[in-house]
Amino acid sequence: MISALHRCLYRVSLSSVCVCVCVCVLGILEYSDDTAMARCVIQSLLARAGFDEQDMARRFAKEYSTSPGRGYGSGVIQVLKKLSSPQLNDVYQPARDQFNGRGSFGNGGAMRAAPFALAFPALADVKRFARLGAMLTHSCSLGYNGAVLQALAVHLSLQGALDLPQQFISRLITEMEEVEDDKASQNDARILKEAEKPFCERLHRIRDLMSRSKVSIEEVISELGNGIAALHSVPTAIFCVLHCLQPRESLPENYCGVERTIAYSLALGGDTDTIACMAGAIAGAHYGIETIPQPWIKCCEGAEDADMDAERLHMLYHKSSQVDGSEAGGRSREDASEKQSKTSNGTEKKKGSE
Repeated sequence: MISALHRCLYRVSLSSVCVCVCVCVLGILEYSDDTAMARCVIQSLLARAGFDEQDMARRFAKEYSTSPGRGYGSGVIQVLKKLSSPQLNDVYQPARDQFNGRGSFGNGGAMRAAPFALAFPALADVKRFARLGAMLTHSCSLGYNGAVLQALAVHLSLQGALDLPQQFISRLITEMEEVEDDKASQNDARILKEAEKPFCERLHRIRDLMSRSKVSIEEVISELGNGIAALHSVPTAIFCVLHCLQPRESLPENYCGVERTIAYSLALGGDTDTIACMAGAIAGAHYGIETIPQPWIKCCEGAEDADMDAERLHMLYHKSSQVDGSEAGGRSREDASEKQSKTSNGTEKKKGSE
């Protein structure tokens, strides 16, 4: 069952791109930067049997160089070009240099965070490596903490936590209370004039929205957002999944949970491909691969690769569960990343902070 869920997760991320286009008769539809970078994460985790920031950074740079027309934002393009330099010693430095040293708080790290939940069974590893993986391009805590939240949501969904939605939200709040309880996160929140613990505050908003008998799209956008900032998109993706656990009048009756989630994500507008990608990953872990419409899979670029990679990730997941927790993370130069400058206040136009 877990293996099927793993395949589902990655395939749904691909499928979200197809739904954005909505016309499968056009043939194979190309995925965007969301999936391109997620594939790099997966390939690096598999090749190195764990997290290796040097390898992952090189793969990001090479993927962009090989196929630059995937919709990358201007901000991350600058980072990826610097990552390709053979003279670069610290792969975290380009991200730290963004926005005059303040870093990016976009959702580009979160959009590729799902594979960490697939590769590592230990929650501590999921959080640790989702953060480090995001910091390769997003050095602001509001960027990399969004990646942690997304990975947490996928991890919990994979364990069946969405069967009890209120407990699911409570667990996310508990985990993010700890994640955001550090000086860097508090400084960034203060500088950006956000709540003391921004993601926790957004999760409480989700709980409030869930308690209402009816919620309009306008209310969701007003409360949670639909933009390129991680704070304005990761909680939104989580709400989309929770809201669509049950049939909704605004969506076709014959839609299954995955279809409802993706369709609703798109209906919110804004940064649709990334929100749908993140919501699809969480929903996919809950519903399983059998619920994904075959036409979606058939028109997705890279669907066959996704299936093979998912099986290999499943093997890595179980391999990691059999070793000591101190070794489960594979290779990591975390000390270097911990030295990063935490003062942040940067974003840019559409997808620029990704």
